[in-house]
Amino acid sequence: MKKIAFLVLLAGMLLGGPCASAAPEGYIPAGATKNCFFYGENGYTVEYRYDYETMLKETIQGYIDNYNAMLGNEPVEVYFYFVNNSRSIDFTADLSGENDIYLDLVSRLTCVDHCAALQIHSMAEYERMFYQTDHHWNHVGAQQGYEDILRLLGVQDAPYQPVEEVIFDTVYNGSYVKRTGVKNGTQNFAVYRYDLPECKVTVDGKEKKIGRADAYFSGKYSKDILASHFATFYGGDYGEIVYDTGMTDRENLLVLCNSYGCSVRDLIGRHFNKTFVVDLREYMTQTKKSMKIHEYLVENDIDKILILGDVSYFLYGKQLH
Repeated sequence: MKKIAFLVLLAGMLLGGPCASAAPEGYIPAGATKNCFFYGENGYTVEYRYDYETMLKETIQGYIDNYNAMLGNEPVEVYFYFVNNSRSIDFTADLSGENDIYLDLVSRLTCVDHCAALQIHSMAEYERMFYQTDHHWNHVGAQQGYEDILRLLGVQDAPYQPVEEVIFDTVYNGSYVKRTGVKNGTQNFAVYRYDLPECKVTVDGKEKKIGRADAYFSGKYSKDILASHFATFYGGDYGEIVYDTGMTDRENLLVLCNSYGCSVRDLIGRHFNKTFVVDLREYMTQTKKSMKIHEYLVENDIDKILILGDVSYFLYGKQLH
């Protein structure tokens, strides 16, 4: 309770403005930013449930219509995995059922054949699967998402399990801290270490190792208070990553994702012949090619499409062509 009292005092000192009066019950405004709050006894920084109904009219419906038009008649199965995070949650509401934003998206995405979501039914579950100061899921949430996705895709393999949990000697102040300016991180950056089979990986057409996991495990990482550990460890956002296992008896998968794919793509990519991970926000800029989805599916002999992301996927991405 002392921590909460301190956060209330800190927020009042930083704000003293209109954001405080607009904050939902229990949400303590975090810095002079819109829609960024402290919530819960452990001082987590979260966002409040997006005004989805307004955004639906302004932006999201356009993306939904585009995906339905471009993928609705393709001869491949389309899967959707929804990362339920604080952008789609009101922690003061009843969270016992399925998330309402997820259910509405699924009802509108008529191109989707199969769907599933990360289940968050309490603040305690959120804290277990997300970083204290970052919008991304942590290693526990990513492992849960990876296992959910394998089941969703009908993969018969047992999911890879971590060899160990590694907690690094550095506190993680993530993306929310960069927004709020309040360096309130108290948790150390932590990951799972895996023993994965070898796999050819190309980034935008060139062979490349993604992320700096080996350096981290060797003790070579920044201890700067604002170091971007998530992006550095897992590797950032790329236009196109291709995982080639050489298992030609297996299917080819296209993953359309935002940054939630960063911590699960190495895992998912080991279960298919070829896995094409595409971030449309970066694709044209980094590959210098235009993404024409029908031609892409034919050229790469795609069997399944996975759409992976949170509600912001349909706000800040790019449409299909």
